[in-house]
Amino acid sequence: MTRRTPCHPAEQPALLRAQQFADPFTRRLLTHRGSTTALLEHHLGAPLALRLVAQRVRRTGMEAAHLLPLLGLRADEPWLVRRTELRHHAHAAVSRNLVMGPVPRRADLCTILTSTTVPLGRALAEHRLPQCRRLLRVGCSPWRPLATTAAWRGYVVHVDDEQPFYVEELFHPAIAPARLRPAAHLEPAAAS
Repeated sequence: MTRRTPCHPAEQPALLRAQQFADPFTRRLLTHRGSTTALLEHHLGAPLALRLVAQRVRRTGMEAAHLLPLLGLRADEPWLVRRTELRHHAHAAVSRNLVMGPVPRRADLCTILTSTTVPLGRALAEHRLPQCRRLLRVGCSPWRPLATTAAWRGYVVHVDDEQPFYVEELFHPAIAPARLRPAAHLEPAAAS
């Protein structure tokens, strides 16, 4: 269950950047505070499948250095780095996702974050874990192998009694068009 909390001041720049996208669904997706999986499934009218691309646990390194202050973490903690895709009918990737953060202390959250079959948003909802999501970044990056620009967002998830983790989602441009309103320029993705 996602807590409905007032906008955190740190979210304001990302919320403003999200409003620069021309497509209404893209804006909604980028600013959504609940399960991205549920929103995409509702929009597509079909369940999405998880594809695990890569997952490893290691000590925090350079790829996570910029996130440590945002998450309030030390550099010597075990760090989960996970890449997944949400797929429509197990064929086409709808989103490409990166999850990074400390290995959870709670077994149920560790199972959720490392599942090879259940998308993160669906698993958090099924376990009814109180959570709060804080949007940090919004931008555009290439959707490979297409020569098309895709919208992305990065946010922090706080689950009660756990350290926060960072999620970055890159959305297929046919589902969330990355066309900007005139005179809008956004930062490229750092981690996806």
